[in-house]
Amino acid sequence: MRMNYLILGLVTLLAVVGLFVSRDPERSARLSQMYDDAALSGDAKQAALVLIALAIGGFVAYLTISRR
Repeated sequence: MRMNYLILGLVTLLAVVGLFVSRDPERSARLSQMYDDAALSGDAKQAALVLIALAIGGFVAYLTISRR
């Protein structure tokens, strides 16, 4: 089986499941509530972005210093 057909099949499956979930208002509301509960607060989101920026900056500095 070629990789293109596998990816196309997974995308089709995702679309069908998405249509099924969005059709049921109760399940859609629960999914929306789950996304809201899983979201980071403003301060936590900002702290996570700073940590990611520091990690990327440190990695770039490491690559710059270790390059011969």
